Amino acid sequence: MSDENHDAAKTPPGADGTHERALRRSLWGSRQYRVWFLGDSLNQVGTFVGAFAFTLLGYQVAGDVLTAGIIGSASAAAQCLMLLPGGVLMDHTDRRRLLVAAAAVAALFWLLVAGLLWAGTMSVALLLALAIGTGAVAGAFENLTDVMLPQIVTGDLLPEATAANEGRDAGLQLGASPLSGLLFGVHPSLPFIVSAIARAGQMAAALSLRGSFIPGRQAGLARPSWTAGIRWLLRWQQPRTLVLLIAGVNLSLALSGMTIILSQQQLGTPPWQIGVIQTFQGVGVLLGALLLMGMLPRLTGARIIRMSIYTIGIAVGAAMLTRDPWTIAMLGLLASLPIIPLNAVQGAFLALQIPDQLRGRVLSASTLVTAVLVAPAPLLAGALLDALGYEVAIGVAAVLLLSIGTVALLSRSVGAVPMSSEFDECEPLGESDSIS
Repeated sequence: MSDENHDAAKTPPGADGTHERALRRSLWGSRQYRVWFLGDSLNQVGTFVGAFAFTLLGYQVAGDVLTAGIIGSASAAAQCLMLLPGGVLMDHTDRRRLLVAAAAVAALFWLLVAGLLWAGTMSVALLLALAIGTGAVAGAFENLTDVMLPQIVTGDLLPEATAANEGRDAGLQLGASPLSGLLFGVHPSLPFIVSAIARAGQMAAALSLRGSFIPGRQAGLARPSWTAGIRWLLRWQQPRTLVLLIAGVNLSLALSGMTIILSQQQLGTPPWQIGVIQTFQGVGVLLGALLLMGMLPRLTGARIIRMSIYTIGIAVGAAMLTRDPWTIAMLGLLASLPIIPLNAVQGAFLALQIPDQLRGRVLSASTLVTAVLVAPAPLLAGALLDALGYEVAIGVAAVLLLSIGTVALLSRSVGAVPMSSEFDECEPLGESDSIS
């Protein structure tokens, strides 16, 4: 890195109060961070618009909820398979070059989807192949921008930067899903063209980043094993518990979300109204960011995690009582309120526990755990909806969430997560340390 954050990274957080205050003023003053943020924002635009349209496309091409669910699960399975190899690449390759390559390949995939739709030659077999391809690319580079972020900002700025990313994602989702649905209604290829343009913009931003993003030349490069991240998670109980809890929450949200989308399509709800449901969820996430500001100084991380999971479970359970899209949208808003508090506390605490030289592999391993659990969600949603109906499908997700909340309530690992003001005292869990 060539700007002020590169030099700042050499100073331990908290070693100099004046320096720390300067760092906090420099988060948005850093050109490097602004370029990274712009590129990552374009990445998210492409992801939100393309993924929502791809979900709609599965049902349109296949014509039934079960086949659409199979296509979604095939994409998720390909994503799982590429996570660990991708983690090795991130820890042993110039991350900036990887980012450029990832954006270019994703743009080409979206253009291919758009071209097939314009030509009228899309089929279930082609859509399945494209789903597998896009899933593989997403898996290989799933955590790349997050892995790069500590090379952009210093550790004491990481929670602030993470919160900014979460809030930005929520803001983008407010418009991305209804825009995707609106464009899809005009012509199914249009949202994929927008996604391709966004990923091309991300590639340009990545090319504008300065300095080297080669992973640190520490002992970590002497251990290129792709299983290192898994072994680290297997060894340490607290991060393993946190990862499993969040994976379970994501499975439940994916199951309920896919059930809602497919059931609304069965009812003949216009795509733009289905997109509005996603918009309300984005509003909830944004409001959750404001909620987090009040919770952090007053509650331990353990309380935030537990309260968040139970709140989501109650809101999802209430969705069993209605299929009205506007009521579902309001419940989606309620379920989304705790997402930023939950992710910010869990994500920041976990990041502080991971050694730098293992960051790519550990984050890939944790994402793999989530992806393996979430991968069957589209298929499960389609099968439950087809065989047992909407209420049962949503009920399964709600029961799962409330069960996870109970596990979190009883878990000592969750109970030991302190207040955010104490996060500075967290040390990375080294491979040579004894297991606590």
